Amino acid sequence: MTRTVAVPASRIERWLATYTERHGGGPVTVDGDGVVVAGTDGATARLSLLWPGVVLGTDPLADLVAATRVRRRLGLVAVRADGHAVGIWDGEQVVDAKRKGHYVQSRTAAGGWSQQRFARRRENQAKHAYETAALDVATIIEPVAATLDGVLAAGNPAAITAVLADSRCRRTAALAAQKPLARLELRATSREALGDLVERFLSVVIAIDEPEV
Repeated sequence: MTRTVAVPASRIERWLATYTERHGGGPVTVDGDGVVVAGTDGATARLSLLWPGVVLGTDPLADLVAATRVRRRLGLVAVRADGHAVGIWDGEQVVDAKRKGHYVQSRTAAGGWSQQRFARRRENQAKHAYETAALDVATIIEPVAATLDGVLAAGNPAAITAVLADSRCRRTAALAAQKPLARLELRATSREALGDLVERFLSVVIAIDEPEV
């Protein structure tokens, strides 16, 4: 039975040491974009990164661990129905972050003219929310887009598309298209949530198969 865990980059070497102590040190092989570490008891652990394009050479496990140590500088765009957060990850922490709440009415089951009027109001509220988020992207990310390794976006896909389509976000949108990054579930739009988002994105994803006892 396979279980999957995400291990923060800062703890991956300790995790590997514990795995070897528990299962023994078997062969290490490359599997696509991941590295499989086998134990002498039949256990296997497949390690991979969400960061794209990691090059695995003759010592793939060392190459993967080295990739976790690379300092990333990222633009952060998080958009949900209840708010947005925009910031910069400078390799160690979130900086220059802004967060604002949104008010977009929930959908209604009413019909007729009232339903159409409600839909227009909701559409206008969403448009205003996305324009506000785009302004923060233009203020925080656009001026430094050329210095970033990528744009990590999370939240409502339609909202993210609308924000990046804003003419004020051209550099950010171009960078996001040039290096597409995986999108994770977004739990909130606070500064702390942005930090959690980056930590999860930069963690090592490990699929573990252990022999039945």
